[in-house]
Amino acid sequence: MDTVPSAAIAERFGTLFDTLDSDNDATLTWDDYQRLVDRYAKGYSLDADDTRARAIHAAYHGLWDELVRRSESADGSLDREAFVGAMRAVSEDTSRSNPTEALADAVFDLLDDDDNGSISEAEYVEYAEILGATVDTAWERFKALDTDGDGSISREEFIQSGREFLFGEDTESAGGFVFGMV
Repeated sequence: MDTVPSAAIAERFGTLFDTLDSDNDATLTWDDYQRLVDRYAKGYSLDADDTRARAIHAAYHGLWDELVRRSESADGSLDREAFVGAMRAVSEDTSRSNPTEALADAVFDLLDDDDNGSISEAEYVEYAEILGATVDTAWERFKALDTDGDGSISREEFIQSGREFLFGEDTESAGGFVFGMV
């Protein structure tokens, strides 16, 4: 890896690693991401052929493929250090469609249940609960993401929160929910 994340970003990506390592084996594989995708499908009662389920699966799989490629993993698994480095490299990639932004778009579309172009408080709280967060945590993060204070989260606000999670120095960034981190 030729990119070294700041201490705050490395800490945040390390916490994301811990969250995603759902079988607690100190490595990430596609199976860990698949469990997160399955959690979304179950939480939103989505059939496998539902457009939103396919979009979430494709977005997470695209991110996973790029993480493995960037880490140069021989066996398709990532330890914490490899994940942190690969996540940073993928998030900084501006040469083509960025899989982290594609993921943020797919998650936004999943949350925008009524398809009105914004995420309401109720839609966001439902998502947070599916991820395992408390209602209080969801409400705090909703307020942080609703930067214009209009009572909803626009696509731009949601994607910007993902960018702040990826690049900002705030280790408590509310944008971690974009990537499945409670």
